[in-house]
Amino acid sequence: MQTFRVPSSFCNGLVLPCCKTHELVAQGCLAGLLVLSGKWFAGLCHAGLLAYMLQLCSTRQMYVEITDAFRQLPQQKKQRLIMLGAHLLLFVVIVYRLIETALLVLLTPEGRAMTKKLLHEAAASVHGY
Repeated sequence: MQTFRVPSSFCNGLVLPCCKTHELVAQGCLAGLLVLSGKWFAGLCHAGLLAYMLQLCSTRQMYVEITDAFRQLPQQKKQRLIMLGAHLLLFVVIVYRLIETALLVLLTPEGRAMTKKLLHEAAASVHGY
């Protein structure tokens, strides 16, 4: 007599925790690097997002049981939209700060001279290629 294993228990046990672990480690490294480099606001925002993700992971709300997928759909949708919104907000803040820094550097006389030199070196290297 052959016994069958439920595929959902195999998938939930091996595949998903590994993927979520990498996501949590990457988020933790990003938050740590931002705090260590002096970007307190962005680092603390990412640390807050990491805390939210750890809370979801510790209560096992981050995982979707295949047999209960449709019952968990509204709750999972809400959680995923919160995380998407937080990531988009942090992305917009970081891009804004990048553009602001680039414009401030380019508007100074030293920044213009540095940019001119950099562009001349880049053009020389392209023509020499």
